[in-house]
Amino acid sequence: MPENGAELPACPRLCDDSKPGASPQPGQDPSRDIRSLALSVNLESLSATARVQVADAESGALSLKVGNLQVTGVRSRCGALNYTVKDGQLDIGVPEWASHVLIDYTLSQSPDFDGYLPSGTTFLWPSFCSNLFPCHPQLEDGVKFSLELSNVPAGKTAVYPTRIPGDAPAYMLAWAVGEYTEKPLGSTSAGTQVSVWYLPGEEDAATEGTLHLKDAVDFFEKKYGAYTFGNKVGSVSANWGEGAYGGMEHHPYWHVATDAMKDKLVHHHEAAHGWYGNGVRIQCWEDFVLSEGTAEYLTARSVRATEGVEAEEQVWAGWKGVLERAVARRDTEALPDATCNEIDILTHPLWSNIPYKKGAFFYRALEKQIGADAMDRVLAGFYQRHVGGTARMQQLLDLVKAETGYDPKPLADTWLRGRGVPAEIP
Repeated sequence: MPENGAELPACPRLCDDSKPGASPQPGQDPSRDIRSLALSVNLESLSATARVQVADAESGALSLKVGNLQVTGVRSRCGALNYTVKDGQLDIGVPEWASHVLIDYTLSQSPDFDGYLPSGTTFLWPSFCSNLFPCHPQLEDGVKFSLELSNVPAGKTAVYPTRIPGDAPAYMLAWAVGEYTEKPLGSTSAGTQVSVWYLPGEEDAATEGTLHLKDAVDFFEKKYGAYTFGNKVGSVSANWGEGAYGGMEHHPYWHVATDAMKDKLVHHHEAAHGWYGNGVRIQCWEDFVLSEGTAEYLTARSVRATEGVEAEEQVWAGWKGVLERAVARRDTEALPDATCNEIDILTHPLWSNIPYKKGAFFYRALEKQIGADAMDRVLAGFYQRHVGGTARMQQLLDLVKAETGYDPKPLADTWLRGRGVPAEIP
């Protein structure tokens, strides 16, 4: 796990023995595994240092995406390293003895939801990590993070995790800077602290929206397994501008649009991503439903657990209308999994409410066939088997059949691989 701060202590004997003057020339190795990443960011100057811990590799190289970052230097424990930057990619020559690389850079603000927003929040989904720190945007590359922010503007608070101990997708790291007030919501049975951070004038909305959030997190932990991204979680109001709605799964402090702060479903949905979407990462964008459809189903289940069946039924009734409108607007398959990472999620019709709602209704239909207890055993087993790694939706379907004897293929063909709104909606 990376320590806070990005600098490394000196090691004179290593540097004397390694003859750092013979640093290798820049090379390309975009697949070299990043084990951890420690960031130190000055919010006044927007200068930053990233300490990247890399796995051993024979290539003697490391390639990272750097987007619109301005790289000012690359070094090891023993001095400067050779590097080049071209077309948004940083290529570094890495000595065979070096387990860490330090990258000095400056970042800039952008209003386009692709990095550090002028409002003080970050937004990296799906692949904009490279505009905040050097990274591998690929879904399969999970990283442990630490983060340190300095020179926070006077009168404002920075809400961010100092450590993320479990492997996380690159887009998950985030911070938010504003006039925040933290309201503790209590702790779960496992000891996870839950809070909400709201901006001036939002206390009533934040209180309403998070009334059952602590109990929802408790439900997820009890039913599906231990949370892996720290011992404190919560919702953070994100000023994304007028008309913005929804949330973003920046665990452990996920962001919720200012206009959505009173919407319990948004809070619960983003919390659920700690288990599916972040805890278990999707292997391919074509498996988007494994993240969003599962999180949506868990949202409904959390309402049942915290408020009862009648409250849950109201959720499903509302979602039925959302699904019908989404299909009428632009229909598509919720699981186009004949390919893997060949689509652009931002331009593909999959980026819609369809994988959310069809995925959720698929699970509801499946639950009616196998029962809630069996459904929970499958989801818990799948989570515990794949947490910290990636998976595909078909693997979950296979596990359903293996664990319960029920073949979910007909339901999957109807809800996930078919079009339109099925005649029978559970």
